[in-house]
Amino acid sequence: MQNHIENIIVAQLSELLALPLGYAKLIKSAALLHDVGKQGISSEILNKPDKLTVTEYTIVKFHTKIGAQMLLNIPGELGVVTRMVCEFHHEWHNVGGYWGIPTSELPDYIPIVAITDVFVACCSKRPYKVPWSPKRVLEYLVSLKGTQFSSELVDAFVYLIKYNPSVSVMFKSAEGGAYS
Repeated sequence: MQNHIENIIVAQLSELLALPLGYAKLIKSAALLHDVGKQGISSEILNKPDKLTVTEYTIVKFHTKIGAQMLLNIPGELGVVTRMVCEFHHEWHNVGGYWGIPTSELPDYIPIVAITDVFVACCSKRPYKVPWSPKRVLEYLVSLKGTQFSSELVDAFVYLIKYNPSVSVMFKSAEGGAYS
């Protein structure tokens, strides 16, 4: 159940971040399914409390390819966007990431889902980590400017989390203050 809630939050944040681009609803729909390929990965690996082995990490990476394959029957633009989001949401701005494709070579909706996914994952409890405060995650995202994410995207996301009333209320810091 937790992963379904996390996917909904990723979708909602992606929609808000994509509003200025004009295709927010399409991104929201695609983001709901961004991790569907994890259904094809052993829960023992996904829920492992220790560091993954190289082999396990390689298996986890393939959730992106599995997800894209699972969604082949979705027609039209929604199908294309959803499959692209599934397959490439772990790519980085600077060529890092699962498959080494720079996000500059991908549609601009991919890094939108990528940054919201990282934010939600870091704020969430995992078998291998405790949840981080939203403030800590925003600081982490700022540290990734120019590497994992473009500076512009990080700035837009930080602004969204801090200043959009519908979002900032959801992510008030555990310390009880604003994100300044």
